[in-house]
Amino acid sequence: MNNLSYETVMLEEPNLSKPRYLLVGLPDAGLVGQIASEYLIRELSMTETAHLYVQKLPVIAQISNGLAKPPIRLYHWQNLLVLNSWVAIPPNSVHEVASMVCDIASKFDVYTLISVTGIPISNRLDAEKLNVYWVSNDEGLAQEMGRMGLASKFDEGYIAGPYAQILLESKRRKLRNLVITVESFLDLPDPEASAVAVDVISNFVGFKISTDNLLKEAEGIRSRIRGLMEETKRSISGRTGPTTYA
Repeated sequence: MNNLSYETVMLEEPNLSKPRYLLVGLPDAGLVGQIASEYLIRELSMTETAHLYVQKLPVIAQISNGLAKPPIRLYHWQNLLVLNSWVAIPPNSVHEVASMVCDIASKFDVYTLISVTGIPISNRLDAEKLNVYWVSNDEGLAQEMGRMGLASKFDEGYIAGPYAQILLESKRRKLRNLVITVESFLDLPDPEASAVAVDVISNFVGFKISTDNLLKEAEGIRSRIRGLMEETKRSISGRTGPTTYA
């Protein structure tokens, strides 16, 4: 590990077209971002780009096809980078992870950072349609989202946790950051909310992808990542309130 509190180990230098986007999928409410990013990695057959190591994170190795890998990895496809995490981000690691994300965005000359999370609602079981909202740290990006009409503006409220720090750190560094929030469960994996997020992401970035497989696999996804949801619940419980509140 270098003198920073995190290290990026490159596996392959991506040849990315422009404009470039970086999608961040961290475990949070409903695991919306984590499920969405994992789905895109698989469905787009994305290439593993880098392994990311953060000193303060819990010591967890993800096992994939018999191989041990760090739980945070970076992937690429055409003009899209995806950062996917299989470990919940505890409060004492939020600043390091936000700095790491912004460093990656700067390194690859990313045009827009895209963060994805859930906004828990009490009547989630009864909701026939999930509302999706956007937050931006850039006036030009806000106007762009208004013209595109892909989601509603997140008018008033707050965001806490790693996505809040990424939003603030990227603003400090003058990096465009779009946060997509979808109504979701708080403490249950929510593939349906992730499918809504994937639709918004694909339309914003400009590629076509079906979410049919994600919706078909919803129950299996819940079963497979129940342990990650438990870990995420413990991380969220250490905060003073929900991650996103309107």
